[in-house]
Amino acid sequence: MKLRLHVHHIRSGGWCADIDDDNDRQPDDPYWCVDQWPTLEAALSAGCSELAKLVSIATPTRLSGYYEPALAA
Repeated sequence: MKLRLHVHHIRSGGWCADIDDDNDRQPDDPYWCVDQWPTLEAALSAGCSELAKLVSIATPTRLSGYYEPALAA
């Protein structure tokens, strides 16, 4: 399985970072996703950290929809 990190700017402001399988992209069911990162750097850093965790798991599970936590200030 090849996982990929995708970071993009969202219309409402901020950045979205998600991790999905490069061979079977399912935008409504990623392995990990967080919306509203305040900066591109924060989104990339968190995404890379989470990607490192996921590649160590034999069979990662997908999220059901998008996850939007309260971001620390």
